[in-house]
Amino acid sequence: MKLLLILMASIFSAGCVGPLVPVQKMTALPIETRREVLSMPIYNESQLFNKQYTILNVVEGISCKNKTWDPAATKTDAINQAKYWAYEMGANALMNIQCEYPRGTTTTYNCWESITCTAQAIKINEK
Repeated sequence: MKLLLILMASIFSAGCVGPLVPVQKMTALPIETRREVLSMPIYNESQLFNKQYTILNVVEGISCKNKTWDPAATKTDAINQAKYWAYEMGANALMNIQCEYPRGTTTTYNCWESITCTAQAIKINEK
């Protein structure tokens, strides 16, 4: 019985901690920054033919429904998260984005549901 109470307490308190992955609330960003992040283009390699660009790094965006009353995790939010992290490293576009199927409850992320999108953060050289 004591073990059950400890287990239940840890499960309920985990929901109060917040996501265990980096998540940026877009509404908390200054409006100009939000505009720049959300308007970042997404390309595949064929669309960048004859353009000069540098791959800066791989970014991962995670949409996480942390609390039961939070909005559902969405692919759009996961893409916007990836755009934000790319923007933070100086990228001006994403390339080859891939999104996973939605996940149910995860203790790794501390989310009731989550969606992860991965892309290459790139800097397109302006001529």
